[in-house]
Amino acid sequence: MPFQKGHIGFSKGQKRGPMSLEHRKKIGIANKGRIFSNEHKQKIGLKSSGRLCSDDTRKKLSDSLKNAYAKNIHRLISMPKEKNPNWKGGKTEASKSIRNSREYTLWRTAIFIRDNFTCIWCGRRGEKIHADHIKPFALFPELRLAIDNGRTLCIPCHKTTKTFGRKKNKKTII
Repeated sequence: MPFQKGHIGFSKGQKRGPMSLEHRKKIGIANKGRIFSNEHKQKIGLKSSGRLCSDDTRKKLSDSLKNAYAKNIHRLISMPKEKNPNWKGGKTEASKSIRNSREYTLWRTAIFIRDNFTCIWCGRRGEKIHADHIKPFALFPELRLAIDNGRTLCIPCHKTTKTFGRKKNKKTII
């Protein structure tokens, strides 16, 4: 219906501006457990992308993040290593330095070339592969870079090994 002189619009008398905290809570309760379709989620994403915040809002967000980050960093830096909740006795540094070394890269490449980039258990080729240690990396430091202690496995086969990830069982060593 076109605009007519004297017609009162549907939003006449409604509050303008931000919603009250009580109203936002009511909307949250009403939407709790609501499942959106993928199409609807994409529409929401497209609608919200490209929205710009005011300069004042950007500054407030930036300052709050900087303050939170600075407080956390200061707390963790000023703390001695032993009391830091993330410190594990310095054990990860040696492992990381070995796994990032040139020798380790050469070891992996030699394993892959020897096994012709093929999983030795199922024979899959052309998938993502891992160079697996037959005797565990952590338990046998002298065999970490021994070519005889390596095998090429695809990811599904590697996940079935006893030593994949954090499932190390120190009693049963292959």
